[in-house]
Amino acid sequence: MENYTEKDYVKVAVMYYDEGMTQAEIARKLGVSRSLISKMLIDAREAKIVEIFINSQSVFTTKLERELEQRFDLQDVVVVDTVGLTPTETKRKLSRIAANYLEAHLRKNPDIKRIGISWGETLRQLVNYLPYVNHPNFHIYPLIGGMGNEHFYLHSNQLVQTMAQKMRGTAHYLYVPAMVSSIALKKELELDSTISRVLEEGKTVDVGLFGIASLEENSTMTKTGYISLEEAKQFKEKLGVIGDINSQFFDQDGNSILGINEHVMGVSLDAVKGIPTKIVTAYGMAKASAIRVGLKNKMANILITTDETAQAILSE
Repeated sequence: MENYTEKDYVKVAVMYYDEGMTQAEIARKLGVSRSLISKMLIDAREAKIVEIFINSQSVFTTKLERELEQRFDLQDVVVVDTVGLTPTETKRKLSRIAANYLEAHLRKNPDIKRIGISWGETLRQLVNYLPYVNHPNFHIYPLIGGMGNEHFYLHSNQLVQTMAQKMRGTAHYLYVPAMVSSIALKKELELDSTISRVLEEGKTVDVGLFGIASLEENSTMTKTGYISLEEAKQFKEKLGVIGDINSQFFDQDGNSILGINEHVMGVSLDAVKGIPTKIVTAYGMAKASAIRVGLKNKMANILITTDETAQAILSE
């Protein structure tokens, strides 16, 4: 610590940290340069004369957020503290925070005009918590098909309708199933001008809202009957499926599983990656590996998840 005693360093630290003086004010009072004060404060920390403690419970989730942002080159991360919460309370808290985040993001970015949304239980909860805020210039698109009365409340079209009602925006609908039995049928449906228009415009949204899922037994895909438990098992064992986004299945390297995805009536995996702002709201230990692969392969640039899931994502 060169020509200064430990007491000199303590004096500068007290003036700066306890008394709230600026480095320039300390320099003037002691008759030295501001750069010297800056160096003394750095040296004091390195010598452990000064140790900074952040006295807030949120420091833990904030550190997880920063680590996720840096490791996966993300625009933003929100990690929700769920200590002591039941599964139902966790879902509600995450969905409420995600809804508030979305509204704040839209408010701060007035150039946004087109929003796309996928489907599923987590996104349904998010939409339910969205406030009623007037955004009449917004156009809201389904990013995947969905028809029928079975689990209709999870369908992209239904979520689009609810969002449009809450925002006073314009809803666009995609009246096709999420998955079709043959590629020939898919091509035939895409010849319809209304269907093709919504699919094409879905690729050009400014913001896309997604979940990332895995094929665990309790997943929405299996619970809703889109795929059977046996099919899920085959997908994992024979095709190497680790997860899906917008019902676009991918393997551990983030590659699209064409044998399945060619039957999906929705925005493709490559098109998902091309959306400028991709907000993924996903959580659960069973999904951690799928979320990690999705982040590594640029399927999201904003992530909203739980503390437990964040730790699992970072564990490898």
